[in-house]
Amino acid sequence: MSPIEQALCREMHTFDALWHEIHLTLREIPQIFARRESVVFLCLAGLTLIALDPHDFLDHITVLEALFVWACADVIFALVYFMTLLGIAMLPTKTAPKIYLPIPSTFAFTVTTIFVESMIGTLSLGEYTPKVWPDIMAFVVVAQLFEFLFVRYVLPDVLKAIRANRPQEIGDRSLQIGDHSWPLTDISAISSNQHYLQIDFLEGEPVSIRARISDVLNDLPTEAGVQPHRSWWVAAHAHPSLISEGRKRWLVTPFGHKIPVARGRIDEVEKWLNTHGVPESNTTS
Repeated sequence: MSPIEQALCREMHTFDALWHEIHLTLREIPQIFARRESVVFLCLAGLTLIALDPHDFLDHITVLEALFVWACADVIFALVYFMTLLGIAMLPTKTAPKIYLPIPSTFAFTVTTIFVESMIGTLSLGEYTPKVWPDIMAFVVVAQLFEFLFVRYVLPDVLKAIRANRPQEIGDRSLQIGDHSWPLTDISAISSNQHYLQIDFLEGEPVSIRARISDVLNDLPTEAGVQPHRSWWVAAHAHPSLISEGRKRWLVTPFGHKIPVARGRIDEVEKWLNTHGVPESNTTS
């Protein structure tokens, strides 16, 4: 999975202006704005801005030109906002990114305002003089109000409907331990040592955290990996294979793991490998 694909699947903890939290992934955003509720909200917001004309654009251009400008502004804002969130999601952190939404939205609105002011000046053939600095402040305040209303009152129901109609894939799942969260697609293996877990990743250094492996594995789907031993779990995408050394059985991965297979779990592990993993079995003396 490429870094961009991982970022699109990575869970983010987002907060609105009053610090209300919503969890989502970037891959859900196109689905969010394809919903009827979102389209209606955006249309009402756009019509409100045109009717109020907070920048006095209609003194210099026609209503049709204003509609065109605001439509372009929506596209510019969405692209800048999305790319900003994507950049944050690609940061090399082990925990889910925590994003205070007014910060990326303010940046996106600043870029959008510069674009809108310049476009109005062009369409008015120079009659409108761009006044970026005072307009940015007014634009940001209005935009923050619309964003707050959307995130607080529209987005939760939209996300609920999207997730109810879509079976959850491994790429959407995260391992959540307390305040820490990691995409399952980043994890290669989990091992237990007394009261601590070591989480190994496909890339990067392992993480040690206080937790019980039994509590963690209860939340993991069967197809995501297998537990060959009471103290170990290995991910399917770590490509484990079963080997024999004398009377002992082990799962090995290309990432350097050599995991003991408990005698009572050999049949279960072999069945799981035949269904989800690497069925080949090697024997060494």
